[in-house]
Amino acid sequence: MEFNSQIHLQYTGYYFVALILNYFILFLITKIWIKLSKKDDSFVILKYVFNFFIFSLGSFWSFYLVSIIQISPAAQQALILSIIIGLISTTISSGPLSSTLMFWLPLTVGSFCAIYVSGHLDNLAFVVSLSGYTSLVFFTMVFLNRKMLERSVNEINLAQTGETIRILLRDFEENASDWLWETNAMGEIKHVSPRFAEVARQPQSAIQGDLLAFMAGADHTLRRVYPAEGDVFEPLRRRMIARKPFRDMVMPVNMGGERRWWSMTGKPIEDSAGRFIGYRGVGSDVTAMHRSRERIAYLARHDSLTDLANRTEFNNALGLLMSEGAEPNAALLCLDLDQFKAVNDSYGHGLGDSVLRAVAHRIRGAIRDRDVAARLGGDEFSILLPSDDEFEATAIADRVIDRVSRPYKFDGVIVEIGVSIGIAMAPRDGKTPETLYRNADLALYRAKDAGRGTWRLFDPAMDRQLQDRRGLQRDIKSALREDQLFVEFQPVVALSTRSIVGLEALVRWEHPDRGIIPPGEFIEIAERSGLIGAITAFVLAESAALAAQLPGFMAIAVNLSPLHLREAWLVDQVSEIIQQAGVAPERIEFEVTETAVLETEGRTIDNLHRLRALGCRIAIDDFGTGYSSLATLSRFPFDRLKIDRSFINDLEHNAADAPIVKAMIDLSQTMGLRVTAEGVETERQAAILTLYQCNDIQGFLYSPPVRKAQVLQLFESGRTVTGLGVGCVETVSMVRQATRARRVEQPMPQHSSFE
Repeated sequence: MEFNSQIHLQYTGYYFVALILNYFILFLITKIWIKLSKKDDSFVILKYVFNFFIFSLGSFWSFYLVSIIQISPAAQQALILSIIIGLISTTISSGPLSSTLMFWLPLTVGSFCAIYVSGHLDNLAFVVSLSGYTSLVFFTMVFLNRKMLERSVNEINLAQTGETIRILLRDFEENASDWLWETNAMGEIKHVSPRFAEVARQPQSAIQGDLLAFMAGADHTLRRVYPAEGDVFEPLRRRMIARKPFRDMVMPVNMGGERRWWSMTGKPIEDSAGRFIGYRGVGSDVTAMHRSRERIAYLARHDSLTDLANRTEFNNALGLLMSEGAEPNAALLCLDLDQFKAVNDSYGHGLGDSVLRAVAHRIRGAIRDRDVAARLGGDEFSILLPSDDEFEATAIADRVIDRVSRPYKFDGVIVEIGVSIGIAMAPRDGKTPETLYRNADLALYRAKDAGRGTWRLFDPAMDRQLQDRRGLQRDIKSALREDQLFVEFQPVVALSTRSIVGLEALVRWEHPDRGIIPPGEFIEIAERSGLIGAITAFVLAESAALAAQLPGFMAIAVNLSPLHLREAWLVDQVSEIIQQAGVAPERIEFEVTETAVLETEGRTIDNLHRLRALGCRIAIDDFGTGYSSLATLSRFPFDRLKIDRSFINDLEHNAADAPIVKAMIDLSQTMGLRVTAEGVETERQAAILTLYQCNDIQGFLYSPPVRKAQVLQLFESGRTVTGLGVGCVETVSMVRQATRARRVEQPMPQHSSFE
C-alpha cells in the first residue's frame, strides 16, 4: 500500500513538472502568436499548436488532480474536487472557443474520473450536480464567447467606421467647397477648419468670438453699407436663440470688405446629460450661384443688348402706374429709329447692335432717374414719365431727339440716324395701358408721316382715322366675296391718228354704305392686309375677259403692286388667267412704277423677265418720280414708258417742264420704247406733245375711266377715233371737277400704282 502511494506520489511530481513546462511553452507560443499577422501562414499553424498545448494543459491538470485524490484522505478529497470544479469554471472566459473547449474537455473528463477514484460515483445527487454544472459552464462558455466575438467585431467595425469618418472629414475640410463650423452654448466659434479660414480670408487664430458678429464684420460694415436691409441675421439669430435646427439659410456676409453670400446649415448639440452645449453645422459660399440668380432675374426684366427695361418690365411699370388712383398721371413716349434699317443693310447687324447700345445710353442720359426707359424690340423704344405735364413730356422728347440724332462713330465709320416719337398722356388719352399704347403708337405714325425726326402728341382725330382704316380693312374681304369691286377702263389714244390703241384697267370699290371708294383709299390697306394679290387677279381676269371681246390689236394695261410683283407664284397665276380667257399674252400689258422696281428684292427682276418671256408687255409707270431713271431703263425689259401726270399738268404754263418732257420722249425713242403721257386734259397739252413726237396720250381730254359696257358700246358703234365724242365733254368736265375737289379734301398718294 505504501509502495502504491509512493508510485502515485512520484507520478504526481511528474505531472506537476509537466504542468510547469506546459505553462512555459504556452507563454512562449503566446508571445510568438502576438507578433504574427493573421495573414501569415505560420499564424494558422501556431493556432493549432497552441490549442494542442491547451489540451495538454487540461489533461495534465486532470492527471495531476486524479493522482493527488487517490492518495489523499477523504477530508482532502472534497478540497481537490473543489479545485477541479474551479478549474472548469475558468474556461468560461479563458479565450477563443476552440481553445476553451480544448481546456474544458479534459478537465470535465478528469472531474468524473476523480469522482470515480474518490468513490463518490454512486452518489447520484453529486454526479447530477457535477453534470449540470459542467453543462452550464459549457453553454455559458459558448454564449459568452459568441458575445465576446460579436463585441470584438463591432469594435473593429466601429474603429474602421470612425477611421473612415475621420478620413472623410479631413478630406472634406481640406478639399471641399463647404466647411464645418461649431459654436459653444454662447454662440462663440469653437472649431475653425482650414477651409473655413480660407473662405473667411483670415488666419485661423483670428476667427473667434460670436459667429453672427464675425459674419457681419467686426466694424458692422455690412449694416453700414446696406442699411436698407436692416439686420439680415435676425432670422438666424431667432432660430439659434430658440435652439432649433436650420437648413440652407442664405444670407449676406462681409468678408474683407466684400459682400458675399453664405448658406448655413446647423443643428443644436447636447452632452450626455441632455444639456445644450452649442451648435454644429456646415457652411458653404454660394456667392457665385447667388449672383447668377440675380443676373438671371435681372435679364428676365431687362434687355440683354441695351440693359434697358424689356417689354415685360416696362408693361409692369406702366400697369402699376396706371393702377394708382382713379385718374393716373403718366406720359408714354413711343420711339422708333429713322434710317436704322439702312444701317443694318449697309454695315451689318454687328454695327447695328452697337448703334442700339449707343442709342440706349443716350436715352438714359436724356431722362430723369424716376423715368423708365425700355427697348421693346428691334429699333423700338419707349419712355414712361410719372407725370401728365405735357410741357415736361415734349421737353424730354426734344432732348431725346437732339441727342439720338447726333452722329455716331464706330471704328472710323460715321453713322447718322434719327428718331420719331409719339406721345400719349394719361388720363387724357387713355386710362388703361392698352389704350395709352395704341394712342402713342398712332401719334408715332403721325410723326413719321410728318417727315420723321420729330414728335407728335396724340390727336383724337387720329383715332377716328384709324378706326376708319380698320373698318375698310375688314370690309375689303367682304368686297371680294360680295362682288363690290369693279373695273373701269381708260382709253389710251394715239396722237398721230387720234384713235384708241389701248386701255388701262383701274379698280374701283362700290361700298354699300360709303359709295364709290377710289383706289388711293384702299389699295395701301389691301397691300398691308395681304389681299392685293386677290384684287390684282380680279382686275386681270376682268381685263382679259374684255380683251377677248375687243379687236386683236387692242391691248389692256394692268397695274402690278410692288408687293405682288415679288411673289414667286405671280407668273403662274397670270399664265392661268390669260389661258382661261383665251387671249394672246401680248395683249396684256403690266405697269410697274419705277420706285417699286428699285425698292423690291431680286425676285422682281426674275418675274419681269418671266412675264416678258410669257409674251406680256411691260410698262414703267410714273416715270420721272423715282431715282436712277437711266439705270432703271437700261436694266429692265420695258416696252413702254409712261410720263407721270405731274409733268403734264403745267406743261402749258411752266417753261421748266417742257424741256424735261421732251428729253424723256427723245430718250425713250432712242431706247426703242413707246411713250405715253398721262393726265392730258387740254388740246394745248396734246399739241405740245404732238410737237415733241409723243406716241400716245391718256387723260380726260378724250375720256375718263368708263365701265366695261361703255367700252363695248364704243367699239360696236365704231366711235374709236375721237374717243367718246363731243357728247362726253360735260361728263368729262364733271369728273374733272369732282376729282379736283377730292384731291383738295384728301390728297391721293403721289405714286399710287392704281389710279
